[in-house]
Amino acid sequence: QFSTAGSPRYLSSSASTGKKELTTVEVPTSAELRLVALRYAIPMVGFGFMDNLVMITAGDAIDQTFGVAFGISTMTAAGFGQCFSDVAGNMSGGMVDAACSRLNLPNHNLTQNQMDLKVTRMYSTFGACVGVVTGCLMGMSCLMFMDTDAADRAKRAKELHSVFDHVMSSGKTLFQAERASLFMLDKEKNELWSQVATGAKGIIKVKANAGIIGACVQSGELLNIADAYNDERFNQEVDKETAFHTKSVLAIPVKNEEGAIIGAIQMMNKSKDGSDAAFTTDDENLGRMMASHITSFIQIVE
Repeated sequence: QFSTAGSPRYLSSSASTGKKELTTVEVPTSAELRLVALRYAIPMVGFGFMDNLVMITAGDAIDQTFGVAFGISTMTAAGFGQCFSDVAGNMSGGMVDAACSRLNLPNHNLTQNQMDLKVTRMYSTFGACVGVVTGCLMGMSCLMFMDTDAADRAKRAKELHSVFDHVMSSGKTLFQAERASLFMLDKEKNELWSQVATGAKGIIKVKANAGIIGACVQSGELLNIADAYNDERFNQEVDKETAFHTKSVLAIPVKNEEGAIIGAIQMMNKSKDGSDAAFTTDDENLGRMMASHITSFIQIVE
């Protein structure tokens, strides 16, 4: 490239002679360069928007389905989402170009030699970068309407359920209890909920201060009740609703590493040699050990 009297000159090959000729190329005006940047930016807004929108929505869908079912990490789900995004971008490229052509953007009317100038290439690259970043940011707007923690909660719930289900099934045998339950504390809703209760189906929800299990959570102390119906803290309505007759109850608080209450284990109706019995001191010690194991499981999962 040469410069003479303010006008860049290029050596260009002649198609007929094959010789290099010195050609004067007029530098585009600022207005023309801005048009170049605009015309490169607009299509990239569409591509960036579609790329991020498809990647996020597809990745989130994969994370909440296959990710939860097969333990796929969030980053792996995002990678699969990017594959969908690339395919969608390849298939919809013509649509974006067609949409941009209908905008009737003003033409810069530059020649190919002018487009090859360094300054023109800089403006076109800058415009494309601004366009794709703008489009990507617009595509991320779908995050405002998505529950981004749903997949993580589902994965933790699945892991916790499998671990707790094993622990509580074993606990029923170890304690010789008719029913074993694990309640987790939801401080925001002020309630205890359980998906793990032997002999019960579905999610059980009770107020955080209701019944013997609620008293255990509120006090943070282990409660060993030989006859539930003789304890004023016992909520008899639960028995009526579930057609279950509670006799003896052992409630053990579950605490996190900081010592805060996060839930409670509840064993009901101990049986010894086929007869009703009360939970023993050994059962209490075993319950404390089980609560400690559950705390460790929760820490590993989270």
